[in-house]
Amino acid sequence: MSIAKRVLNPERLRQVPEHFSWVDHRLVREHTIEKADVCAWALYLFLVAVADVLA
Repeated sequence: MSIAKRVLNPERLRQVPEHFSWVDHRLVREHTIEKADVCAWALYLFLVAVADVLA
């Protein structure tokens, strides 16, 4: 089952930047990735998985 969506105001539609990736660059550059525990990563991955993206 899919949900049909329509853009209410095309002028306000956000664009995904070209440098976008699933893992935020700051997590790697600032070594946050090494400091996070398993629970933090589970939450992060859950939030990424359920994020709603207009494509």
